[in-house]
Amino acid sequence: MADLVTAGKIQFTSRHASHVVTPGRICIRDTKASWEFYCEPATRVRVVTLPRHLVFSGTASPGSVNGSCLADVSTPEVRFLLNFLEAIEKSSDDLHHSASAQALAADACTALFSGMLFGRHASASQDHPDAAVTAARNFIEKNLGSAHLSPAMIAQNVGVPLRTLQRSFSDSDDTIMAFIRRRRLQNAHADLRRLGGTARISEIAARWQFADASHFIRHFKALYGSTPASYLRNLDGRGTPE
Repeated sequence: MADLVTAGKIQFTSRHASHVVTPGRICIRDTKASWEFYCEPATRVRVVTLPRHLVFSGTASPGSVNGSCLADVSTPEVRFLLNFLEAIEKSSDDLHHSASAQALAADACTALFSGMLFGRHASASQDHPDAAVTAARNFIEKNLGSAHLSPAMIAQNVGVPLRTLQRSFSDSDDTIMAFIRRRRLQNAHADLRRLGGTARISEIAARWQFADASHFIRHFKALYGSTPASYLRNLDGRGTPE
């Protein structure tokens, strides 16, 4: 069980350990042990649980594993876990209709949990490149309009080394920057369709962080087969303001 405190405080105490969990910290516990806890009034917690046998299935000696661990959300491994869990929440409708997707999500979460209990934070994320790509794409979607979005920034916020993230994207036949550019173009395409004759191509290019209108036009044509102006002309005969 993982408890992420967002407000207040919880103290967990067992025979072998004691953890005070304050906002911005996460505690992962093996609940086979007996835990007592004290919870301050108005405490808010996000809780994630996984079957114990899944977490320990990859180790020949479960007794040698740490029974609990406490970490800050600022650490790379916890950022990675939280980004991945957020991506799972956003995909909950799809997961309900796919047993294989559910199994993949559970497998990745299990690896992250056991990795933290084992002290193998880096390997847990590297062994599951699909999880790294999912978390990265989720972060990218939330920051597409940021001028500061970069592969290094994404890797830092997801919680994996940059080379690992680049390799994970490469394994899915993509690159980080190609994915960012494609999603920005798709959003720009949606803006053109929504605004029609009132669209300003230079403003849309700036909104989606293209260096200038010419770069935007070139990439738009490569993806959609026509320039933004031509696309607008084909929208019910509406105008093409630049």
